[in-house]
Amino acid sequence: MGPCHTVRLTVDEHAWRRWFTASAFLASVAGFVSIAASHVCLGLSAALFFLRREAVRMPPIGLPLSAFMLWTLASAAASPDPAAAGPQLKKFFVFLMVPVVAGAFRTAGSARRLTEAWFVIASIAVSVGVFQFVRSALRISASGQDFTEAYVVDRITGFFSHWMTFSQAVLVVFVALVSYLAFAKRRPGFGVWRLLAGWLAAGLALSYTRSVWLALVAAGLYFVAVCRPRALLLVPAVLAAGFYLAPQSIRERAASINVASNPARIVMWRTGLRMIAAHPWFGVGPQQVGPRFHEFQPADVTELPPAYYGHLHNVYIHYAAERGIPAALIVLWLFAKIVLDLTRALRSRPRLRDDRRFLLHAGIAGTLAIAAVSCFDVSLGDSEVLAVYLGLVAIAYNGVDPPESNL
Repeated sequence: MGPCHTVRLTVDEHAWRRWFTASAFLASVAGFVSIAASHVCLGLSAALFFLRREAVRMPPIGLPLSAFMLWTLASAAASPDPAAAGPQLKKFFVFLMVPVVAGAFRTAGSARRLTEAWFVIASIAVSVGVFQFVRSALRISASGQDFTEAYVVDRITGFFSHWMTFSQAVLVVFVALVSYLAFAKRRPGFGVWRLLAGWLAAGLALSYTRSVWLALVAAGLYFVAVCRPRALLLVPAVLAAGFYLAPQSIRERAASINVASNPARIVMWRTGLRMIAAHPWFGVGPQQVGPRFHEFQPADVTELPPAYYGHLHNVYIHYAAERGIPAALIVLWLFAKIVLDLTRALRSRPRLRDDRRFLLHAGIAGTLAIAAVSCFDVSLGDSEVLAVYLGLVAIAYNGVDPPESNL
């Protein structure tokens, strides 16, 4: 009975591992196509995770994530409308992506294969986006409208519902792909990934999303500083050359990155600061920024510029206004911890191409990109973007501790 019992447990363990890995893979990849399908698979993964929690290694970011959840609950309790916080509390479900992905892809090799799947599915999403761009360009041309003015209100979305979601999700994958090309071990077919990198870059250019372009500059500066630090002196010239060689509509969009062209953002941020001053500890309450916007609108703003005022287009101001200054500080703590943990691990790594080094750099650059884009949008409030970012962070921590295998 003893030997038979041991064999049965071994088989069960293998079956659990297969189901857990498959559901985690689908949860991570399906998010680029269907958030509903991704959440179903994540729910299955989470159920399997709780069956054998001892078999899963959680990255050391549980404390800031837990602190953020607890402070959000406290803010909801202090809110004049606690029930309205429901949608934000439901987003905690996405945090399960961290233990699920980290537990399913425990080795650098398996993490690399997951990112390769991201590269492919993101390229398919960009292909859909390019088709949408061509269709929009033909329609706008036939109507005789100004292209930039007409296009920015109806941009490419890929499989997503909004262009901001599309561009930010592709941004995270593109940064991971650049890190893959720069630091991963070369294997047959490496040229294919270069082609996909160019394709993703084209999709990001056609998104006309200025905040993502600025985040690309931030991530690019990081890669240049790591790979060719002396080339940092050439960055201004390269950016200037890229600007003047770009199509006119892209130049117009890039030139609009200034205060005069974005009065709505200034009004939002000023209003957010007034909310923070009035409610510094717990904010106005989750989901209350939009409903209470006019209550804190600056007195000298008599007419709001056309824009969406449901959030404040800045993660740090928005969370401080909505949930209190501690919530914004916790987000900064999370970003800083990830970057410091991965940087420390890199210092102990030999400067050779391998999968662990690629994962560490991808996690750092991805965090810098998300931190930068968060200055202009509530990126972490979008479940699709949050899921792909947390997935990247989860596998990036594979580079911190020695993996079981690097195959």
